[in-house]
Amino acid sequence: MRRKIHRFCGIALSACLLLGACITPALTGDAADKLSGNVAEETTATRNEKVSRNDLEPASETDLLSEETGDKTGELTGQEEAGSTPKDGKTTPETETKDDPVVNEGETDDNETVEDEDITKASEEETEPEELKENSFRYQNGELISEPQVLSRASYPYAWQKVNGKYMNSIGQVIEGATKKGIDVSHHQGVIDWEKVKKDGIDFAIIRCGYGGDYQSYDDRYWIRNVTECERLGIPYGVYLYSYSENIEDAKSEAAHALRLLKGHKPAYGIYYDLEDENTTGRVSNTTIGTIAKTFCDQLSSAGYKVGIYASKYWWTERLTSSVFKNEKWSKWVAQYNTSCTYEGSYDIWQCTSTGSVAGINGAVDLNFWMGDPQNSNTSTSIDRNIISSAGHVQTDGWTASVQNGDQIGVTGQSKRLEAFQIKIGNGYGDLGIRYASFVEDQGWQAYVTSGKTSGTTGESKAVQAVKIQLTGSKASNYDVYYRAHVQTYGWLGWTKNGAAAGTTGYEKRMEALQVMILPKGAAAPGALSNAYKEKALTKGIGYEAHMQTYCWLGEVANGATGGITGQSKRMEALQINLEYPQYSGDVSYRAYVQNTGWQGWVKNGATAGTTGKNLQMEAVQIKLTGKMAEKYDIYYRVHTQTYGWLGWTKNGASAGTNGYNKRIEGIQIRLVAKGGAAPGSTSGAYKDRSKTTNVVYQAHMQTYCWLGEVMNGATGGVTGQYKRMEALKISLENKKYSGGIQYRAHLQTTGWQGWKSNGEMAGTTGQSRQMEAIQIKLTGKMAEKYDIYYRAHVQTYGWLGWTKNGAKAGTEGLSKRMEGIQIQLVEKGGAAPGSTSGSFKEKEKPQNIVYQAHMQTYCWLGEVMNGATGGVTGQYKRMEALKIKIQNPKYSGGVQYRAHLQTTGWQGWKSNGEMAGTTGQYRRMEAVQIKLTGKMAEKYDIYYRAHVQTYGWLGWTKNGAKAGTEGMSKRMEGIQIQLVEKGKPGPSSGQTAFRTK
Repeated sequence: MRRKIHRFCGIALSACLLLGACITPALTGDAADKLSGNVAEETTATRNEKVSRNDLEPASETDLLSEETGDKTGELTGQEEAGSTPKDGKTTPETETKDDPVVNEGETDDNETVEDEDITKASEEETEPEELKENSFRYQNGELISEPQVLSRASYPYAWQKVNGKYMNSIGQVIEGATKKGIDVSHHQGVIDWEKVKKDGIDFAIIRCGYGGDYQSYDDRYWIRNVTECERLGIPYGVYLYSYSENIEDAKSEAAHALRLLKGHKPAYGIYYDLEDENTTGRVSNTTIGTIAKTFCDQLSSAGYKVGIYASKYWWTERLTSSVFKNEKWSKWVAQYNTSCTYEGSYDIWQCTSTGSVAGINGAVDLNFWMGDPQNSNTSTSIDRNIISSAGHVQTDGWTASVQNGDQIGVTGQSKRLEAFQIKIGNGYGDLGIRYASFVEDQGWQAYVTSGKTSGTTGESKAVQAVKIQLTGSKASNYDVYYRAHVQTYGWLGWTKNGAAAGTTGYEKRMEALQVMILPKGAAAPGALSNAYKEKALTKGIGYEAHMQTYCWLGEVANGATGGITGQSKRMEALQINLEYPQYSGDVSYRAYVQNTGWQGWVKNGATAGTTGKNLQMEAVQIKLTGKMAEKYDIYYRVHTQTYGWLGWTKNGASAGTNGYNKRIEGIQIRLVAKGGAAPGSTSGAYKDRSKTTNVVYQAHMQTYCWLGEVMNGATGGVTGQYKRMEALKISLENKKYSGGIQYRAHLQTTGWQGWKSNGEMAGTTGQSRQMEAIQIKLTGKMAEKYDIYYRAHVQTYGWLGWTKNGAKAGTEGLSKRMEGIQIQLVEKGGAAPGSTSGSFKEKEKPQNIVYQAHMQTYCWLGEVMNGATGGVTGQYKRMEALKIKIQNPKYSGGVQYRAHLQTTGWQGWKSNGEMAGTTGQYRRMEAVQIKLTGKMAEKYDIYYRAHVQTYGWLGWTKNGAKAGTEGMSKRMEGIQIQLVEKGKPGPSSGQTAFRTK
């Protein structure tokens, strides 16, 4: 009966609205405020108590049970703003009170009539729902709670940022397992500058699409802008909907709401159901919450979306206890505003704070971390059929009809070759592009073509045998392109992606069909990724045999294996290479660059290049194919050389090794690759020609041995392992490409640092038996703009220290350790260091001191004192007039600041790091002082100080910027004591007052 009355009231309300009567304020204005006042006050107090907890958890289960069965007025107040009855059947306090018995789903009131239902429907169609207001651990009546959050804004300067590759929490601890940093946003953040957000280290965003049931007025008013900007800028995003569900019908309407807003969008992260509202969902049983969640998630999953649940840690442990939340396919997003997430179950996202600061967002924003494997962060598996269209040119059939994303191009089961294909990106995908290449029968790899153009051949009866496909443009980072080939004899091979080869080369097998599928970045592959490409080597491939110092001819190796011996300092003297059972006509030809001889003539097919019995080293090699073999294959090779190790790969007759450096070849690797295929490895630096290379050349003068021979480019200068001191060093640049030169200086035993030397001059001494202990080296002029110069020292006791560069110190100072060796290397500007840069210089630790000096009446400037000693003069009635303070050998960044209170003038401005506070020549007394530390020093130390004052003598100690002395009493300072104390340790104490004022 009460429902009838409420529905009748709803009809009356609608009629009044139509007539222009304004009765709504009677229900939602002052009267509502009065009705809700006491309850709102109580609710706010309770919420404040909850927010103060580490993870902002709501009240206990007992509290919830008492709320669930207690005063119903509080429930009404919580939804006062909701207003009318939505179309999904959800009711609000204006149309139904909680005093009514709960009507189970599917049941109706026996007293209700069909006429009543018709009237209700009419009322629903004519009434627009009012704005809902969030009420949870984060919101109060739709406003974000502003109470401070535990440790969310600590003093750690890099809170929630990445430091040395690891994300840090608010107290400087590593967030274990965090791999990506994101934000979640709604209309509360206003207009966001997403370009700035992207540049500020944000890897993903979760965007609120709306809240409550399927009404346009419940859409988040910044949803369209936020999702459009993320898609434009390529920011991976997910979506969430804030729930007010109390039953299945509510959940269905909220699912429909999300699906409506998701049309045309492909979120890379999951669709999250936000369960936190205390005044709606929070009032129903845990079992009902499970049913609500399953209803929503099932509808989203059925539409092809990966789903997840957002809730606070408290809700995850106390409210979300239904078995449905154990569904491993549902992603978990846990909110706990703390230094770590203490939720014991598995979860994907941790919301760590709501007071984050991100460029491009005015005010605070929620920060989140993706926990675990970043590859699993892509949670959308829906397939966009329109993103590409494709067609194939098939033997006897010609061009096939166009097909869509994921469909087969070509035909299977008819033994027809695929001769060409086209792929085109659909409209509406920004600058997303695609390029693709074919390996064609008797032609090898063709050049890449782009969207809509033909790859392969038509009219030539030639089969496509392999393909490579890549996405291009700024949007390419949002997708993976998967593809697989159907091949003669083998059928469907495995899937591959993003530019890798699919199909076969060298087997003369036709491709018959191709399947291409573009998926959101990181989505699961459409099938197995193994065996996507078959590359046929020759029957035994390319075989080769090396003649080595000491060992003579070694056994034959093949197809990329190492010929020769590395790690034993043995020279390669000769080489034989064979094509064994070649598939096509042609030869392998090769020649050697031999010590003292230069390039020999070409030989082929197993003949000897190099020499035997002459003890001459091979220093470089050239290898090439001829005939049909050269059309079908590239021949790649690389050499292992003295000093440099493995150089880069080169191919088809280019030089590999060195020229002019007198460096032996020690090993070789050779491989055949189908024409146009990828190199086996890096192709950088395959050949070093001294006449064409900028070199750094250096020569060491060593104990016993005097001047050794020149070495260069990272080789060891000096002698290690024989306990010999380096006494002098010369360094020069050879074949400079740019203007400028090289400068260097040595730190010598007993003498210290010498002056700078340059361009081959001697640094150090000879004939004085004095050891070099450290070195500095730097480039000048244009050379310094184009190169970094790296170097490291081999030092007595320590061995090789780390690499350093560009004038920094290498070696030791104050430890009396001799340098025994050095390595120096030029690296193009910004290139990687040759090795570890850790610990390149060691020195005897110098003590840290707080040093101060007083200017006194009669005596002027006194000598410096430190660490608690008395500065000034006591017992002689002399005024202190000025003061200087500094930190000597500080262990951390930062410094010291101070200021003086002067006779007649008062407080001066702050001085720092040895500057003068006070005056000289004006006969004005200092009466008080303030001293404080800055920077990292302030984090690590307290600075204590006290003043000796006329009449009172020594006053008490104070610290960190507090006042010491007197003010307004015309009392002179006569002395001062200052002391540094490590943070957290007790400081000096006298039990007296540090500062007196009139």
